[in-house]
Amino acid sequence: MTDRYCDIKQKLCKYAGQDEDIKAVIAIGSSVRSDVPADKYSDLDLIIVSDAPDRWYSGEYPALLGIVSISFIEPTLGGGKERRCIYDADRDVDMIIFTPLQFENALKDGVAEWVMNRGWELLYDDGSYAEMIPQFTMLKVTHEIMSAEEFENTVNDFFFHNIWACKKLRRGELWSAKMCIDSYLKVLLLKMLEQYQLCLDNSDVWHDGRFLDRWADGSVLDELKDCFAHYNSDDCQRALMATHRLFARLARTAADKRGHAYPEKAEMCAWAYLARQAATAVSNGQL
Repeated sequence: MTDRYCDIKQKLCKYAGQDEDIKAVIAIGSSVRSDVPADKYSDLDLIIVSDAPDRWYSGEYPALLGIVSISFIEPTLGGGKERRCIYDADRDVDMIIFTPLQFENALKDGVAEWVMNRGWELLYDDGSYAEMIPQFTMLKVTHEIMSAEEFENTVNDFFFHNIWACKKLRRGELWSAKMCIDSYLKVLLLKMLEQYQLCLDNSDVWHDGRFLDRWADGSVLDELKDCFAHYNSDDCQRALMATHRLFARLARTAADKRGHAYPEKAEMCAWAYLARQAATAVSNGQL
């Protein structure tokens, strides 16, 4: 497949060779992955190590690489910042900007490995990074298994916020309720789904739900269809209860497989509250 970002990388390396402040340009992400490689929808992920990060933050340097249609900055790992740009109509380039010290610390602390463990390519090197990077990064993906303490806390957190979200619904705070149901609770659901899947077959569960439809169990994908809500109270109540049921099933299985104690009382408390509120809403003609 043609490299859609070839011209941007060439310009970047050209300017790097002319600017003594730029110490390294490193490609990461799909452009250098062997598993799930880049396709026509992929972006270009870069780590840029520079003694003059302000030139990247201001947008001065990104503007040299092509016609920028959209651009903004957000915080990123290791205390750095990320300049994210759309070039032309749809070519998105994410540039993590580090000072040499920030990048060295990110390597030594293991933070950089999190974004480099699926592959990296040194496009430009003026700081001996070809020798340094392999000392602190491994091209190997591992996934953490929850400790018993973390498992118990996650389960209780989830069931606590079942009740919290339901109260918001009954009070008429629809926005707050939906953000809890389809954001906060879904983050916890994803964490439990990852733990569940690792119990089944030690899958590569990626991160942030990436490629979930490829690695998640088919029964989970079927249940997920009912777990998200439209912006109305009735549908939020339905989605909340479906999310509760799925989470509880996954958590019970994970607890059994890992030998963790399961917070039975917490699940029963949350479900009883949801059921009572749903029954009350039906009797009042609200559901």
